[in-house]
Order: sequence, then structure tokens, then C-alpha cells
Amino acid sequence: MLRSVSGEKRRYRRVPYIGPVRVGWSVGGEIRYASAKCIDVSGGGLRLEVPVPVPLLTGISLNADRINVSGSARVRHMTRYGAKYLIGVELSQALQEKVMAALGDPKTVSVL
Repeated sequence: MLRSVSGEKRRYRRVPYIGPVRVGWSVGGEIRYASAKCIDVSGGGLRLEVPVPVPLLTGISLNADRINVSGSARVRHMTRYGAKYLIGVELSQALQEKVMAALGDPKTVSVL
């Protein structure tokens, strides 16, 4: 699903979605948790705003109840954003088509 018309090289299109996500990961054997805010979703991952840095390539678990997404992911990108951090995570399994379709239709997001 490469989008080459606009020069975009992503495999999946991004869909804006603002909502809560709970994330957990381990650093040096210590388990850490954070409440994150989802910024957008694609079939292969999410962009999250987190209050603390999460190292690149760290495996995380995530749970976004409002959009029925949970599972594992890996941090592929991190950048500081003011006092917070934006991380791009790649999901271990692609999102189901019905989740992406619902996110693409603003009328159906609230019913997920």
C-alpha cells in the first residue's frame, strides 16, 4: 500500500485520532508505565505523546480501550516535544481493517 503519488513512502496512511493509551515497558529489569495520548494511527503503528522518554527499539505493551487496540509494539522513533516526547511505535500485528475503517469515519469513532 505504498503511496507514491505524493512522494509519501509509508506503507499505511495515517488517521488522526486523539485518545488515551496506557503503555508499559522494561528498562534495566525495571517495569515502567505511563499514560500516553495517541496522536494518530496507521495500520502498522501509532504516534503517541508520552511524559517520559522511551528508548528507541524498546518493546512496549499498549492498551487503547476506546479504539479496542492492545498488544505489543516497538519504539521506532522518538523526539522531544516541549516537556513531553513523541514516539512512533510499530505494532507487532497490523490493525484490523475494521478498526482503520472506523477511525477513518468520524461518525463511528465514538462507538468503538
